[in-house]
Amino acid sequence: MWLTRVRRASFGVTAALGVALLSASCTSAAAGPGATTHITVGALPVVDNVGLYIAADRGIFKQVGLSVTIRQVVQSTLAIPLMQKGQINIIGGANNVSFIQAAAKDPANPPFRLVMEAATCAPDTFDVLTLPSSGITKPASLAGKKIAVNLTDNVQTLTINAILKDDGVNPASVHYVVVPFPKMVDALAAHKVDAISAVEPFATAAELNTGAVPILDQCQGPTDNFPISSYYATNAWVRRHPAAVAAFQQAMAQAQAIADNSRGIVEKTILTYIPKLTGVEAAILALDTFPTSIDAVQLQRVADLMYTGHLLSAPFKVSLLLAR
Repeated sequence: MWLTRVRRASFGVTAALGVALLSASCTSAAAGPGATTHITVGALPVVDNVGLYIAADRGIFKQVGLSVTIRQVVQSTLAIPLMQKGQINIIGGANNVSFIQAAAKDPANPPFRLVMEAATCAPDTFDVLTLPSSGITKPASLAGKKIAVNLTDNVQTLTINAILKDDGVNPASVHYVVVPFPKMVDALAAHKVDAISAVEPFATAAELNTGAVPILDQCQGPTDNFPISSYYATNAWVRRHPAAVAAFQQAMAQAQAIADNSRGIVEKTILTYIPKLTGVEAAILALDTFPTSIDAVQLQRVADLMYTGHLLSAPFKVSLLLAR
């Protein structure tokens, strides 16, 4: 039986949830000894980015010579024009699929570089949910239904399709509808869609506010421990600022380790950047794992699944995308 977040709370877990975003602005300059490099990091309103906030709140960025401003975005692809203009230097919590697709168009000179991993999915952190009255009780019931996703042809659709196929369901029978994460709960409650593909805190919001129930865990079988999001910068910015990239990686490694090992700190941190989130709700959230380094082998799984899932026309070596 699927144990929902809300039911887990009855077992003594306190809860928390909400919707918010990072704010960050930046200038860039290679930092010399004793100097500070100012960067702007764009971030989605998702738990994936908690390491970023931990690094900012605890002075970890300052320790490595970075001054970081966090700037809110609702979709990672919306940050691309701002990155190209230099208004955002790094985008956090960006789904790997979209940026691998961009890199695959020019493997010899990819427009973006992956500078740090953000989150790897864990059970219950990445679900398809529906209303109890929908009649949808299992993955096969999704055939012919509308599922809200933040973006099409991205990590959401890729993982759903892989699991449906693994369960003998034709992925082409599902209809995907673009709905930004913050609007998914309302879309589900208004019956504009039959189900939603949600990450935290939106999955928990759906359960608490609409009584939604998960019917497909997007982190299982072929997508178990799947790298879902990372931090990206333009290739040009990475080439110009290798010291800033190295400092960012160093700081994030420390912050990600804290996020992975202290749920209490994670709960306190997400309360600072997710508006309307309560302490009770925060403890209900299911947490991803937060990598402390770049794992090329695991990331290659994403590109390989994209190729078999027809999101890439040819195999792609993820090592070409990594900033080292």
